[in-house]
Amino acid sequence: MIKVDVYLNKNFKIKSLKLSGHSGYDEIGKDIVCSAVSTTMYVSVGLLEKAGCDINFIEHPKSVKMQLSINKHDQLTELVLENLVETLEGIEIQYPDNLKIIKIGG
Repeated sequence: MIKVDVYLNKNFKIKSLKLSGHSGYDEIGKDIVCSAVSTTMYVSVGLLEKAGCDINFIEHPKSVKMQLSINKHDQLTELVLENLVETLEGIEIQYPDNLKIIKIGG
């Protein structure tokens, strides 16, 4: 199962996300859930980087982990992060045995 921890600040704004694990939907290379989750992350991170947003993104391919931290919040960053989490929540609804999102803090 893929686990996504969404860390919220005191204003309930997303301050970081941590993804870990394999979905187990299918074998590596054929797993549509892993593909959807990783594509969602890469598209969101790419947009934030191209827009010059102040973020840190770390990927650990061997341990199957991704971490996204937000250093400075602005309107674009908030919109992209909200869209990222909403997209992941949509995947979670369709594949509840393969993806779990946990919101922490606030």
